[in-house]
Amino acid sequence: SSGINAEWPLRPGKVKRLKHTKRVLAFYKQNFSFKEPFQILVDGTFCFAALRGKIDLLDQIKKYFNSDIKIITTHCALRELYQLGPAMSGSHKILKKFPRHKCGHENAALEAAECFKVMIGEGNTNHYIIATQDEGTQQYLRSIPGVPVMYISGSTLYLESPSYQKRKKYRLRLCVDTTA
Repeated sequence: SSGINAEWPLRPGKVKRLKHTKRVLAFYKQNFSFKEPFQILVDGTFCFAALRGKIDLLDQIKKYFNSDIKIITTHCALRELYQLGPAMSGSHKILKKFPRHKCGHENAALEAAECFKVMIGEGNTNHYIIATQDEGTQQYLRSIPGVPVMYISGSTLYLESPSYQKRKKYRLRLCVDTTA
């Protein structure tokens, strides 16, 4: 153990993704008052993709954000995975590791997508970053300002940039945080 980070030198693609993430987080900090620790709300589809891509979610998300994070889920997301049966048991075990955020649906659980939509509301006042593979949920969340969407492609994590139309509509620019 010579004290040298085994990750360095980083591959060019990884450096590009880390810079992208830093830029996107700076955008949300500046324009929507996001603060550390970032709250990442995870659903079962994201855990399933992580399992399929052999990704250690906690470790990889910490490395990807390079910031204080808090990965959370909801009772509804856990219940949905449980009801899907043995085929989703691995994803359910991963999701159970994360703290549950009170969603208010403990007695009458909703589908995870509906639960997340209710938690986001109209303005994402709790500053959640949503980690999901559900394309319908992703489409819906893209229409709401101030909702970062995270997904997995293959075995790589991605944090979406806010769309050009959204930045233009709200007259916001993607910026580089010079304080970090």
